[in-house]
Amino acid sequence: MCGACGTGTVRPPWEVVLAGDRPADRRRRAAAAAEAAGGRVGVAPWGAAGYLVTPRTGPPRHVPDLDRLAACLLPYLRRHHPLPECPACPHEAARHRVVLPAGPDPQRLAVWAALAGAHGGAGRLGIEIHVPGGPPLSASATPEHPSDDAPVRVRPGSPAGPAVVLCGPHAVEYADHLRRHLGPVPRRDASAPPAG
Repeated sequence: MCGACGTGTVRPPWEVVLAGDRPADRRRRAAAAAEAAGGRVGVAPWGAAGYLVTPRTGPPRHVPDLDRLAACLLPYLRRHHPLPECPACPHEAARHRVVLPAGPDPQRLAVWAALAGAHGGAGRLGIEIHVPGGPPLSASATPEHPSDDAPVRVRPGSPAGPAVVLCGPHAVEYADHLRRHLGPVPRRDASAPPAG
C-alpha cells in the first residue's frame, strides 16, 4: 500500500498509461523529445528513474519524469518549434478536438502533450487524450488511468478513433501545433462537446 490515497494501488504516470514503460518505449520517447528540441540537447532514458538531459554546453542533468523533461526542454523548443505565446493571456478559454490518424505514434504524442502541458502552465491548458476503448495506444502501456491531478489525462474515447481534446486559451493554436508535430492529421476536427 502506497499510503498516499489509501487504496493500496500505485497509479502509473500518464505517459506510461499512454505510451508504455519498456526500455524501448523510453528510448523512443527520449529520441522524440530530442527531436522536438531540434537536436540542440541530448536526451537519454535513465532506466526507470527518468531521463538524462545533456546540453551542448554544461553538465548533464537528471529529470525524473516526462513532465519535468518537457519543462527543461522549453527553452530549446522556443527556438526550434515554438508553441503559441501570449503572456498574461486575457483570451477566453476554448475547447477544441483534434481527431488523430489511425495508429498515432504514442511516444511523439506523449512528448507533445508534455511539452504543451508545460508550456500552457498548470491549470491554463487542459489536455485529454481519448483512445478508443481506453488505454493503451502502446502494446506495453499500463491499462490503468493516472490520478486526477495528472497534467495530461488519458481517457476512453469514441469508436471513431483516437483524439486529443484541448481546453484553454489558444486551444486552436495548440491543435495546429499538434498537427505539425505529428505530421498529416485529417481536418475532421470540430469544437468538442462538453465533457459529462
